[in-house]
Amino acid sequence: MTLELVRPDKKYLPSVLEAVAEYKSEPSRFDVSPVKRIIKAASENDFESYFREVENEAIGVGLKEGYVAETIYWLVDGYHYIGSFALRHSLTPNLEKIGGHIAYEIRPSARRKGYATRGLELCVEKAKEMNIDQVLVTCNAENPASYGVMHQVMLKLGGYEDEVYQTDNLIEKRVWIKTKEA
Repeated sequence: MTLELVRPDKKYLPSVLEAVAEYKSEPSRFDVSPVKRIIKAASENDFESYFREVENEAIGVGLKEGYVAETIYWLVDGYHYIGSFALRHSLTPNLEKIGGHIAYEIRPSARRKGYATRGLELCVEKAKEMNIDQVLVTCNAENPASYGVMHQVMLKLGGYEDEVYQTDNLIEKRVWIKTKEA
């Protein structure tokens, strides 16, 4: 197994389309934007627009008001798509509460196999390459699988658990992970 984070590319589309079918048949209330976007692209049969949009967002072109540049990565093993990761280049006050630097989701058939943990480690390496000293990863408190992943990576790479963000309807756990040695 050779896991790597790659930029979205049409050579992975056969496997991505299989994953889209999985995402549709097993929807999660914790679906993240990168996955919602590939589902939309597949539904509209328009991956060309999707590829163009993610390239522009990575360089900060055409961003919606209040959005920051983000790079989308696909976690793959060879040509097999496993999941999507979004690495935001900076944080807004809202992203400091909910969302953080990194969002991720693994296709249903690949969950609970360590892929999210390894993918998050690889995404932290990408953040280091962008000279981001530490990344914030958040998750809904009702998502113990995601919390376990981000907490495990924090313990391995260093960092700390921050105070939860709470509203009347939401509790968001927040973990900072170091990208560089102290």
